[in-house]
Parts: sequence; structure tokens; C-alpha cells
Amino acid sequence: MRTLANWSVTICLLAGASLPAIGQTGAKDGEWRSYGGDLGSTRYSALDQINAGNFNQLEIAWRFKTDNLGPRREFQLEATPLVARGVLYSTAGTRRAVVALDAATGEQLWVHSEREGARGANAPRQLSGRGLAYWTDGREERQDRSSRRRFRRQRSGRSEAG
Repeated sequence: MRTLANWSVTICLLAGASLPAIGQTGAKDGEWRSYGGDLGSTRYSALDQINAGNFNQLEIAWRFKTDNLGPRREFQLEATPLVARGVLYSTAGTRRAVVALDAATGEQLWVHSEREGARGANAPRQLSGRGLAYWTDGREERQDRSSRRRFRRQRSGRSEAG
């Protein structure tokens, strides 16, 4: 009986060792489609364009000001932007707007904001918030044209096109 148990353990170890290593690879192709980078929340990207040799040569590529996204300025913007297909999505401003920016140039593609009235004025978190989600149905040709509509539907709960 003991010999059978030893053989069983040995076979399991050999079988496990012969399988390819399966691990989390992190965000792919410069995309950051969820809060943690990928669905495994690894917060890792294998990008290697920035390294110890060129770190001190980095320069600011563009800035985005949120001064006009609400009734007052937001001095402490805390957000985790998402990047999908070259578009950077983020919350911004004191009205918790959703903005879409060209990730390469910083050009504003669109912005969506709702006047929440008393609900917004009494909200415990008055500023931009940190939550944003990205979803696609896999039909790439439809994604660019419907991104704004999809975000509007998600935020408002209505089903009509925006």
C-alpha cells in the first residue's frame, strides 16, 4: 500500500513538471483595459520602451487640463485611466465626467457628463471618482463608433442610444 502511494506521488510530480508553465502575462500590447491592467489584476505590462538607460531622458508628451469639467477646479485628480485601441478613458472633473483622449496626442475625442443636481451635491465623494470599466463585444468595426453610446448607457442605466 505504501509503495502504491509513493508511485502515485511520483507520477503526479512528473506529470506536473512536464506541463508547460502557465502564468499570468499581464496587460498586452500597451492596452490597460481594467483597473489592474488585465482580468487577473496583475498590474503588469511587459512593455520595455522605458528602461534604466533612457529613464532620465523622458519628457512630458502632453497634458490634459480638467478645469472646465465641473463647477470648480479639481486639484487632486485621482483616477486609474484605461487604454484600449489607442484611446485613453478616464474619469475627470468635479462632475465625474468620462473623457476619451487620443493616447498618443492627448486630443480630447469626447466627454460625457451628467448634471446630477442635489444627488451630486450631496454625494460623499464629490470629485472625479476612480471607477471606470471597459467592455467590448469583440466586433472591432463597431467599437469606435459606439464607445460613447456604450458609456452613456452604462452610467445612466437607460437603454436608448445617446
